[in-house]
Amino acid sequence: MNLRVAVVGMAHLHLFELVQGLLDAGAETVAHVPDGELLDLYEGWRPDSRPVELAELLADGNLDLIVTAGVPSERAAVALAALESGKHVLSVKPGVTTVDDLKRITHAVEASGRRWTVLFTERFTNRATSEAVRLARSGAIGEVVHVIGAGPHTLNLEGRPDWFFDPSASGGILVDLASHQVDQFLAITGELNATVSHSSIGNVACHEHPAFADVGTIRLAGTTTHGSPVIGDHRVDLLSPAGLGCWGDVRLAIIGTEGTLEARSNIDPAGAPGSEHLILVDRESTRRVDCSGVDVDWAGRLAADLVDGGARLMSQAHVLAVCDLTLTAQARANSWGAAQADARVTNASADIGTVRP
Repeated sequence: MNLRVAVVGMAHLHLFELVQGLLDAGAETVAHVPDGELLDLYEGWRPDSRPVELAELLADGNLDLIVTAGVPSERAAVALAALESGKHVLSVKPGVTTVDDLKRITHAVEASGRRWTVLFTERFTNRATSEAVRLARSGAIGEVVHVIGAGPHTLNLEGRPDWFFDPSASGGILVDLASHQVDQFLAITGELNATVSHSSIGNVACHEHPAFADVGTIRLAGTTTHGSPVIGDHRVDLLSPAGLGCWGDVRLAIIGTEGTLEARSNIDPAGAPGSEHLILVDRESTRRVDCSGVDVDWAGRLAADLVDGGARLMSQAHVLAVCDLTLTAQARANSWGAAQADARVTNASADIGTVRP
């Protein structure tokens, strides 16, 4: 299927990564709404895309997919309008910033029969991470018992837009950055029954914006497809030092009953050069896994899913579950350094009726 794609919302650079992936899979950029801080950059890159008003774009029955990368708090409204007009949606993360947004999106997906996808790029565009998830699911390290995810980023204070520092616009650090780690945990366990045990957020270094959180943690409790318990401990921050050489030393460690996997997405500090490192330890040896041949084929899988309603990329329930868990964690987060309660908290889905099996 050669997707006919339109863009609504141009505030985040992930827009270009998503559109390029779709183009590589044979899609065509047909139209865009001429609004957003990245408009000039986009129009210079995609001169074949026709600028149109939103109402005209939504009325175009020949469009298959709307890509949205506006200010996070505005993405749900775009998605709702697109779904209600009979179009599929691909959003950069976070796709929603409030529980009410998620409730409305869930209902619109059910009513329209269209797919709402949030692309979690730390898994789908990084070969080491995607291969680590695949190996864990295949039983390469036995039964998974613990997942540890770290998503550090560089703050780049001067280069961030104002909305980035406003939690009401961005959704907050756990809704935004930690969506990647929650996605990976659910993909590794193969189940969507995870709950938030505790979470925390804080501002430890960005004193220019006191309402902003530059560090956050989530603990998840879930089970594998065999019913075995799994714990997930995840940290995200905006504390990566300038001397690192990349935007963040993103890591994923998976501990199983018969071995371990560790993915270093971007860098192996003071170690092997390059990116996409994966180390496997099992009963036989400790070795690096060559991930260079792993296909980054998310766009092709998405296109196929839009044709037949499949789940080659991920299920609709998976996307909704990730958003549910991050919203829960953000809403229930303790202040950084406060005592953490071990008791589980009820997920937002209990109140909003999210599609959770």
